Amino acid sequence: MYSLFVRLLIIFLFFVFPLKADNHVIDQENFEAWQFACVEEQSQKICDLRELVFDPNTEEVVSYLSFTINPESLTQMQIAFPHAVNLKNSVKLQIDDKDPLDLNYAYCNQSACFVAEIIADNFINMFKAGNQISLKVLLLDNREATITYSLAGFTAGYERLSESAS
Repeated sequence: MYSLFVRLLIIFLFFVFPLKADNHVIDQENFEAWQFACVEEQSQKICDLRELVFDPNTEEVVSYLSFTINPESLTQMQIAFPHAVNLKNSVKLQIDDKDPLDLNYAYCNQSACFVAEIIADNFINMFKAGNQISLKVLLLDNREATITYSLAGFTAGYERLSESAS
């Protein structure tokens, strides 16, 4: 059943990054664990910085973390999880050995469930100074799952994202 949810997350990623003729990649760069990409959608340039986490056994996507800068110059963070998560419990986000932060799920769609937050510069600076992010989620069967993201390349990738928003 968990595998079904992971497959749905992969399908979601295809919808987030459509391959239609009017949505094409106009810029793409890799920054170690992070990928910066811009697409043109309806004559508008949309850029994000993202990292995918794969299941080491199946090589399927388990989670997705993305940063964008909105038109008001605020940084938005979005984290995708499979539907197998318990929405009544918060997600615990921890950068290295710092105190964990509780994040609540913002919404679910047919593909995944999401945490979506606008984050301040001090939070971005914690990402820049860190080595890894650990996310602890409670699954529907009450098992705890830990998803780890590398922060290698985040600083350079975020600087590129900031340049694209200027």
